[in-house]
Amino acid sequence: MVAKKKSQKHISNKNQNVLVFTGEHSGDLLGGDLISELKNLRPELTYYGVGGVNMEAQGFESLEELEKLAVIGFSEAIKKYSFLKKLLFRIVEEAKQRETKFAILIDYPGFNLRLAKELKGIGIPSVFYVSPQIWAWKFKRIFYIKEHIALMLTLFKFEESIYKEYGVNSKFVGHPITKRIPEKLKKEPALPSGLPEMGEGFVIGLLPGSRKGEISKLIDPILGTAKLLHEHFQGTKKEIVFLLPNINKGLEPFILSKIENLKSQVPTLKIHYLWDSSLRVMSASDLLLIASGTATLEGLFFEKPMVILYKVSLFTYLIGSLLIKSKYIGLANILSGTEVAREITQNEVKPKYILKEALEILENRKYRNKIIKILQETKERELGTLNGARLAAKEISHFYGELIEPNE
Repeated sequence: MVAKKKSQKHISNKNQNVLVFTGEHSGDLLGGDLISELKNLRPELTYYGVGGVNMEAQGFESLEELEKLAVIGFSEAIKKYSFLKKLLFRIVEEAKQRETKFAILIDYPGFNLRLAKELKGIGIPSVFYVSPQIWAWKFKRIFYIKEHIALMLTLFKFEESIYKEYGVNSKFVGHPITKRIPEKLKKEPALPSGLPEMGEGFVIGLLPGSRKGEISKLIDPILGTAKLLHEHFQGTKKEIVFLLPNINKGLEPFILSKIENLKSQVPTLKIHYLWDSSLRVMSASDLLLIASGTATLEGLFFEKPMVILYKVSLFTYLIGSLLIKSKYIGLANILSGTEVAREITQNEVKPKYILKEALEILENRKYRNKIIKILQETKERELGTLNGARLAAKEISHFYGELIEPNE
């Protein structure tokens, strides 16, 4: 018997419309890289929706200014509710009119998960790129995601495992920092000369954050710890140098005044203020005293021992304690599943407490090497080592191929 040939679907050369939506600048960066990779794999696709300059540079058509979608805090979310609701239904109508093949929804989960539901209702499947942090809060979203998202692309390996356990179609593609950090590192200003070589002393990175609130709360404890560390090593053969990078130009006078005040108290203390050199500082440091946030993920990338500092208002802390289910605050700890970086929070964010952990890392080689080993393993497992955008594009290309050539 002659085997029956599988029917071939004709793929039109006509451009195929894909909706891409993000509401944040971080999503625009991801979207720009993703579209660039997809253009090589699927030249017949064209992209429209909402994005920023990075996506537009790839020929993307944005229907709204990205800045209008920025939402910071609960009160601002209420103010923008009407605008966002109108935008959602405008996008859905646009998707109908353009006979959209599928959607790529990048981060911005509050809006994009609702958009996915509406799109599914008119027969348009959605790929979600960057998982909501269901492991930290609102875990029940996973059931909503299972119902409305056709493919979830995760940045961390452990997220893929969670989704697969609950039957969600998911693929781990890796974190974009594995590509972005080396590129950005080349562009940052050089560090001052004369830093101690390995074995001769220590370089300590002081990173109090980027926002006004965290800097104002953490600058004094961090500089106070620098003073105690200087006093501890004074008179020994170990030289200690502190590097404090800043990316908030508006707070530069405030930070510089704090540093000058410290230098006036301790003239022999070596501390350098640097503008926009955070990655170089991390790369060169033996220890990071660092504000909780995305910077801790960069610290993980460089495999640097850290002391993570977290201090907010009592109200914010109490609300966070009620809503956030994660055992840890720092991403390095969340990804490793253990407190590889000591977390010091709230009233304990004081020089004497920070000093204790800092000295343990600097002076206990066995302890330090154990930390570095865990960071190395976590980085390799959870961040990936390849181009995340390229892997994401391959998964989306495969997803699109199954849409136009379904298995029979």
